[in-house]
Amino acid sequence: MPGELNIPTTQKSKVSKRSGRSRLPAALKHGAYASVELLPWEDPSALEQLEQGLLEELDPEGPMQNECVRDISLATWRKRRIRERRNVQARSELLAPQNRLFDQQPAPLFETKDERNMSALAKAASETKAVDQPRDDYERLLRFSSYLTLDASPLLVNGAIGCLPQEYRDHLKTHVPDDRFEATSHWIVAIKKEVDGVLLPQIRKRRPDAEGYLVAAADLLAPEKMLEDLAIEERLENQIDRALRRLFWLKTQKKLDREAKQKLINPKIA
Repeated sequence: MPGELNIPTTQKSKVSKRSGRSRLPAALKHGAYASVELLPWEDPSALEQLEQGLLEELDPEGPMQNECVRDISLATWRKRRIRERRNVQARSELLAPQNRLFDQQPAPLFETKDERNMSALAKAASETKAVDQPRDDYERLLRFSSYLTLDASPLLVNGAIGCLPQEYRDHLKTHVPDDRFEATSHWIVAIKKEVDGVLLPQIRKRRPDAEGYLVAAADLLAPEKMLEDLAIEERLENQIDRALRRLFWLKTQKKLDREAKQKLINPKIA
């Protein structure tokens, strides 16, 4: 599995003379993870901190005990990766275009087409994703609102209105007919206000869910996905428990061996 913590078992953890605590081998201490396959976004210092903390807490002696600590750190790192994967997946879903659309606001009313075009070019330059075709009524109205300029031709504005869905086309013709205004610029200002202040908020209220993220959240929290992650974490917990039991057994055996040797050397020791 990618990201396995392959700490060489032949290299014993060193012990500080002042603190008596185990510390990482030099290759790990200085970030030289030649045998550790970290994913590009994973932080080597976090892995080092985890391993250092386990070495100080468990204080292994010899290759076999160090192997147990390696297994524990490996399983713990994998558990963190699973949880981080869920976080990344959640952010990815919540930032998907279909969920971000309702957070977008229409552009201001420009005085000239040149001004509008300059703004559109600047926006395009800052975006890496190509503009999609209109997906729903909200995006159609959003683009229509951003298209308007004070010097726009009435013929072109009427043509753009005619391309809107029937509901919004009828609404604009009823509430802001062009023959009600003395100047074309006044009519365009009224259209802009009607679209931005009335129609777009109406569509936002019609969104499938109030927060806009419930569908994505429901998919992420689906029972089968949650159970799958829980099953993986449970297996890793079992792996950690087995490694801990083996480590403590090895420590107990080493302690008993020391006591037995001391009794051979000094039979008077109880």
